[in-house]
Amino acid sequence: MGFLWNCRRVVRAYALILLCVWCPFFAYPATLDPGVFNTAAIFSVDHDAMTLTTGVATIEPRVSAPGYSWLKIHFYSFPVVSEDIPGILNGDMQSMEKKWTKKSENPREYNHSTATIQLSVDKDFKVWQVDMAVPGHACTIAPFEKELRYFLQEYQFDGKRLKLKSNGTYECDMKFMGLPNENFSWEIDLDLPVFERQNPKK
Repeated sequence: MGFLWNCRRVVRAYALILLCVWCPFFAYPATLDPGVFNTAAIFSVDHDAMTLTTGVATIEPRVSAPGYSWLKIHFYSFPVVSEDIPGILNGDMQSMEKKWTKKSENPREYNHSTATIQLSVDKDFKVWQVDMAVPGHACTIAPFEKELRYFLQEYQFDGKRLKLKSNGTYECDMKFMGLPNENFSWEIDLDLPVFERQNPKK
């Protein structure tokens, strides 16, 4: 009986160890329906607009600003497919970026097939800054409290899921580059899972 009891204790301990090892992977299922990334967003710089149908949200630490993170929404004109899911679960956008890069043979399609909204958030997920980027153009569209209130018309983020609704414009001051000012506009309404990026760049 003593031997059997010890064996059972060993088996139970081993099972607990396995459970602890695998726990991080239960945050999201091993596979996701690619349809969860379907969204609709419109972006434009001056009068050059694009409509994008896919959104993938990731979060990573701001290495240069301890206590803050980059919450990024990557938008694309093409869908997520099952082959993209393993990378996305780790916050890795390489497969999506490769698909975008392949569009470089058609400059118009290439320049109208992706955009990024980047939010700087603190440990409580309060937003302190918002940036927008499309091919060839980038701007901090909400640098101060007034612009942040204007941008965050609806914002909910608990570390795992992001709901964001925003519709607006912002004139970006380009004088420091010796260029005319540019008018950035956006129309966003999304509800997406957020994936932590593993091994972000320093």
